[in-house]
Amino acid sequence: MKKILLLLMTIFLLGCSQGKKAYPTIQEKLTAMESYKTDAELTYISDKGKTQYTATMTAAKDGRYIILTSKPEDYKGNIVMYDGKMVWQYDPKLEDNKISVNPPDKASRREIILFSFLENYVKSKDVSLGVASLDEGLCTVLEAQIPGNNALMSTEKLWVNNETQDPVKLVIYDSENKERIVAEFTNFEYNYSIDDNTFTLEQ
Repeated sequence: MKKILLLLMTIFLLGCSQGKKAYPTIQEKLTAMESYKTDAELTYISDKGKTQYTATMTAAKDGRYIILTSKPEDYKGNIVMYDGKMVWQYDPKLEDNKISVNPPDKASRREIILFSFLENYVKSKDVSLGVASLDEGLCTVLEAQIPGNNALMSTEKLWVNNETQDPVKLVIYDSENKERIVAEFTNFEYNYSIDDNTFTLEQ
């Protein structure tokens, strides 16, 4: 009888362990992320109004990223890429010099990359964790401080769907807690396969 009970308990425990998610918490899954690819609706908000873009973003944990814009039409096909050292920009509408190089990386662009948020979240002295409901479902909300004393980019929040554990929205606030940048994510792919050609530009 003891052997039978031991066997049943072993089967039960194995079944429970197999049923658990690979990442018990959202924070653990985000921390384990090495790369990602996602579609994004980007909204930049200033005192003059809003500017919106539709883009596809691919990023790696080492800081490299590439952003391909599809809307608005004037920016269709534009690419901004950071290869870890320089920022490369590709504009298909230019007849000559379609590719340009710029040494500094803009904070307004760098901070919409989720790995920047995660770095800020880990370093923040005062971080909060909350729950909110979006159209996508119940979400966990992570908050972090943005270093640098930039009045236009002071804090940020990341909404992560509790069921899928996918990031769905990132909002950057100014020092007066007004929204300045809103990034909404769809078709999110964790640990997207990156090869040697991912962060290259071909004219």
